[in-house]
Amino acid sequence: MLNGLKTLFNKKSVDSKFGIALRSQAGSYALDKGEDTDIQAGEYFTETSESAGDWLDDLLSSHNFQGSGHLVLSASHYYNVQINKPDLPDNEIPSAIKWLVKDIVPIDPDEMIADYYDSPVIVSGTQKINVVCSHLTSLKKYTDSFKRYQVDLEGIITDEFAFANLLSHRKHSTLIICQQPFEEVFLIIVKEGQIYFSRRLRGFSDVGGYSTEQLSKGICDSLSLEVQKSMDYFERILKQTPVSEIKVLLPVKHENFIIENLDKNTNAQVSKLDLPSPFEQMRNCAASVGGLIEFERKGAEND
Repeated sequence: MLNGLKTLFNKKSVDSKFGIALRSQAGSYALDKGEDTDIQAGEYFTETSESAGDWLDDLLSSHNFQGSGHLVLSASHYYNVQINKPDLPDNEIPSAIKWLVKDIVPIDPDEMIADYYDSPVIVSGTQKINVVCSHLTSLKKYTDSFKRYQVDLEGIITDEFAFANLLSHRKHSTLIICQQPFEEVFLIIVKEGQIYFSRRLRGFSDVGGYSTEQLSKGICDSLSLEVQKSMDYFERILKQTPVSEIKVLLPVKHENFIIENLDKNTNAQVSKLDLPSPFEQMRNCAASVGGLIEFERKGAEND
């Protein structure tokens, strides 16, 4: 994902690995220095967007990051749009896509950095691609921090892929309901390790602030309705087999209550998405854990 960004960084061989996830305000990290006692995760916050790069500098210096890993972009840092795959040789598509989406994405092509991935399904006989775009100047604030501290940034992924990494490989279709603090809720359908469908749910960013009484008076029903609509689209429009299970990753006080209500309102089995050891209790850092897993997965593929 976003392989073109790799040319911005210097590479070096190290044992430790990390995932750092951006949010609309600061972010989180997951760090594995190669020993059981050196595995940690946490959050960083900032009050203003102007200091967005400062927290990363502080994080990289105070935690002595010396490894390789991935940066995870939250929904507020990128656009993801689906278009028909252009009739071009594959090696020419990367340089052309920014001009193909310039009227869809509110970023000037000269200021845009973009990459794409193929959709695993053909819709109405047409091959689709998903184009991911971000502001180059904004991203450079973060990549410059990695350069300053000589930390090897292996690549950049979006939070959709980070969340999907948390799901062990399954042949059947699984819908993930996931969120990180202060961000929108995501619905993602994964099958055999590929993302078939992803959708941001507007209006649910404050789901963690509701009481069980408020949740039972419409919030859970509304969430169930959006889940059902997404599963119907997956089955009827994308012509896929029905979703057989729903995994929930909502780092909020009443997560279990939401799961119980969703289980009553849907046909699929609903359960909590557990994080891998030793990050089980760090659900608010799930995206950065997914970034850490991305590095491990890429390493396994290259072995």
